[in-house]
Amino acid sequence: MNEHQPIALVGALSAARKATHLYPATHPRYIEAVDALLQESAACLAEGPFTLNVHLGRLYHGSQVLTSEAPGVRSITETLESHRIESLTLHDGFARQDAQALIEVLGLRATQTLEIADELEGRGVTTVTVSALVDEDAQSAEERDRMRQQDHALYNRLIGVMRTLTQRIQESGQPAVGDAGVIVEGILARMMEDSAAVLGLATMTGNSESSLFHSINTMIYSLILGIGLDLPEEGLTTLGISALLHDIGKVAFDMNDPGEAEKAHFLHPKIGAEVLSRLPEQDRTPMLVAYEHHMGRDGSGFPERDADYVTHPYSRIVAIADRYDRLTTPLPEGLGHTPDQAVMQLLRDTLTTLDQTLTRMFVKQLGVFPVGCVVRLSDQSVGIVCGMTDDTLRPRVRVMYDPTGLAIDTPKDLALNESDLEIAETVDPESLQVRISDHL
Repeated sequence: MNEHQPIALVGALSAARKATHLYPATHPRYIEAVDALLQESAACLAEGPFTLNVHLGRLYHGSQVLTSEAPGVRSITETLESHRIESLTLHDGFARQDAQALIEVLGLRATQTLEIADELEGRGVTTVTVSALVDEDAQSAEERDRMRQQDHALYNRLIGVMRTLTQRIQESGQPAVGDAGVIVEGILARMMEDSAAVLGLATMTGNSESSLFHSINTMIYSLILGIGLDLPEEGLTTLGISALLHDIGKVAFDMNDPGEAEKAHFLHPKIGAEVLSRLPEQDRTPMLVAYEHHMGRDGSGFPERDADYVTHPYSRIVAIADRYDRLTTPLPEGLGHTPDQAVMQLLRDTLTTLDQTLTRMFVKQLGVFPVGCVVRLSDQSVGIVCGMTDDTLRPRVRVMYDPTGLAIDTPKDLALNESDLEIAETVDPESLQVRISDHL
């Protein structure tokens, strides 16, 4: 087959499609166009099945790129793409009724529900086969939804483990760090696969059992900083357990009673340290973190200590994570800051209570616009920051609303460092009635 025959067939197919719009099936011009298509297809089929492929807006026959300047090539390329056809193959026996059916089907209005293969089969065509163009955006969205369900299931299992752990402490006074280790290992494993997805989990909150959500989220944020500091796996496990149990002293109080809750605020570090001192293991880091995480670097906070007292580095890490989660948790359990507002507040807190170096490292890990931040882009579309890029000002955004404000059926991820768009402003998720964790 010479290189001109595929182009001639495509041109004949395009001309036949146009003829269907201009003339009835009995008109000489229509019959002439179909005859031309049959003639060109016969020449191409002499060497076996003939296949056209579409890839990235270009039309191919085998390895031959069909120039878009040739008559009909651009039209057929656009037609196949709009009908989500990746390849179209003509087989031996391609006859007039098949040609007319193919022309008719390619003339149908492209919709999400239109399946060209089904339409051809319904017309009795057996000499034309098509393969659908894979919708990578839809596939990505489906995979993302599947992983989100798995991650949420993991988080809910962690809530269950924490619930059991706290009940056991209330009943026997004995902590079960083995259960806490299971939680940390599960989160660490997922974090190594997709840290952004785990940060998305940390946006989850609960009106009931809010202390359990806070413990897990504090652990997640602590581990993000620990990974940024290149802590070894053993160190990360210890840090995670310490963060998970930092508020364990509150189990001694009825947090639904305002008076008890106020006492718990000031007394839970000492009680938590006392509970964790009963651990049989030699590592006393969880006990220290429980005792120290409310001690400010400027001498403020509680419990009281000597002026030269130096807190454990993990206590300083957990203090940052604890503060960030409190800032970003919605009212009334938290302070209701947006993630970018919380980052700015953390930096202000380094003037007094938080460790400056560790806080800056934490902010670097999160980015200027952390995962979970709802943003309006320069084209007025709206999305949620779902990951970082190499530019802290231009993160990856999951676009949920188009520039007109309409919800997008299949949200698309957009790396702003590879786009002309930029973040125009942050948006309060409450104004959109968006639950962040449902989209990450």
